[in-house]
Amino acid sequence: MRAVPHNWDFNALFEFVSNPILILRFDGVVEAANRSAHETLAGVEVGSVLSVLGSGDADELLRFLRRCSTTNATVPGALHFRTGDEVYERLRCHGARVQLQGFGGGPLILLHLHSDGLDRRFKILAAKLHDARMVMQERRRRVREMQALLTERERLLARLEEDAAARRSAEHERDVVLARLYRAGQDERKRLARDLHDHAGQHLVALNFGLRRLTPHLKELQARTDLEHLLKQAQDVGEALRRVTLALRPAALDEFGFVTALRHLIGEWSRFTETTTEFGVVGEEITLSTEVAITLYRLTQEALTNAAKHAGCPSLVSIVLRYSPDQITLMIDDNGSGFEADAASGKTLVAQGKLGLIGMRERLALVGGGLDIESAPGSGTSIVARVRLNGSQGNDA
Repeated sequence: MRAVPHNWDFNALFEFVSNPILILRFDGVVEAANRSAHETLAGVEVGSVLSVLGSGDADELLRFLRRCSTTNATVPGALHFRTGDEVYERLRCHGARVQLQGFGGGPLILLHLHSDGLDRRFKILAAKLHDARMVMQERRRRVREMQALLTERERLLARLEEDAAARRSAEHERDVVLARLYRAGQDERKRLARDLHDHAGQHLVALNFGLRRLTPHLKELQARTDLEHLLKQAQDVGEALRRVTLALRPAALDEFGFVTALRHLIGEWSRFTETTTEFGVVGEEITLSTEVAITLYRLTQEALTNAAKHAGCPSLVSIVLRYSPDQITLMIDDNGSGFEADAASGKTLVAQGKLGLIGMRERLALVGGGLDIESAPGSGTSIVARVRLNGSQGNDA
């Protein structure tokens, strides 16, 4: 066998060999071992006796090495080597006599180990590596899918935000238009009320005076009776005209202010329905804009009308007007029959023909207010209207 130079790198030379390879003396002392041998066998140290299972196996190892030293052929065998802490495994091996420079010049044994267990472990590790590779590929695929989903989610969120912004803009424009229409409607009602009061009212007054001046000139009883009938009709027309004028525009709001007009409205309703009423004002009175004042006045009208129609003749109605620096609150309570407040949704009210509550909410929304209704059968009804005040309050539109 050809000798190997002294500066020979054993691990580098056998780096491509996956199985363990050792160089042994005849007495079992390790002279060299490749990397695979160090990784496979436990406690392999150069200059130490190769670890085997017991004394019997140690003797068998020595006998195997002697057989290898007596022939130039490769000798097959099988021995128990320590492959872990307190773990021994029977490995197949082949031994061959060699003479290498740098190892004292004497003959040595090159031992090549073969192990089904090693092959199995290698296959297990290879399978685990393959599984790990598949898991990583699946993970990368899922990461890509997740990133795609996140991108789609961000795109959808952006579109939703754009839609929400567009909706808010459209709602704002709608509210502006409705507020202008509401203001224009109130202005038109004011103009009609003023025209009816100034023109039709004056003509009726003149008609009444003219008819009364005719009374002394009438001699016949039938003529006087007819004249009294005409005077009565003129008075009825005047009263109807006054009611229409008040419905179009409460004159008391312009002449006496919101609180006085509201107190007069409540007093007239109490006298007409013979229902006990209570009216109170809390906080320092603030001058309201014309739109807010008219809206709260109309809401009180509607609430009192509903109490007379639907509350089953309540014995007491309480109205409280509360002022605060940034809000005005109108609370109207009655001890009438009540109703299911949960059924006071828009669709339900429309289906039931109860448009008064819907009108309340719509009118309050136009001036930036809100309406809460609490009621239950047999427990009366509580209506709370809130309008937030700002710098524009106190300025007529």
